[in-house]
Amino acid sequence: MLLGLVGKSCSGKNYVGSILENLGFTVWDMDKICHDLLDQKAQEAKAAFGDSVVKVVDGKEYVDRSVLGPMVFSDPKKRAELEGILYPALKDEILKFQNLNPRKVLVINGALLYRSGFDSLCNAVIYVDASYECRKNRAIERDNIDESTFALREKAQFDVDFRTVQYRCELYIVENDGPNMAQVNRQVFSICDKLGILGIE
Repeated sequence: MLLGLVGKSCSGKNYVGSILENLGFTVWDMDKICHDLLDQKAQEAKAAFGDSVVKVVDGKEYVDRSVLGPMVFSDPKKRAELEGILYPALKDEILKFQNLNPRKVLVINGALLYRSGFDSLCNAVIYVDASYECRKNRAIERDNIDESTFALREKAQFDVDFRTVQYRCELYIVENDGPNMAQVNRQVFSICDKLGILGIE
């Protein structure tokens, strides 16, 4: 089974991911997997964005993220081009895991699940929901940012909220507005029970 795990910044998505991991499920952080895949795609990145995005260390080519990052985040077309390199590779990794582990539950933790189209591969998506004010206060405390910076972060996640986009699979909501983590745990257990995956590793 493939589960998506989604939520806006500071919603508590990673906390829910830790609950699912403690249940024995395999949890992949979409950003980290793409980060690892990027170096494997150094040649493709160089062909798409130029020699400056690649550095050589001990005879091996790596992507220089300090060069590539500003380039793709300031240009939506370049960002889409990078996603076109990374997302097919990530899809291959997901399918490979599923073929090798047909009885295991794989959780893809990624805010951009909808944008990448991976929600269409999922059996279900767990959306961790918290109010704007709650998430803003968490971000200010956790990341030491101001309100305007959080507002920009929020704007960049326009296609994350289930109220804005329609996820292409079964959707379950975890409410995480308050400090009661026991309540969050209960919601996650209830969802796993409904999906029939409790006791499956």
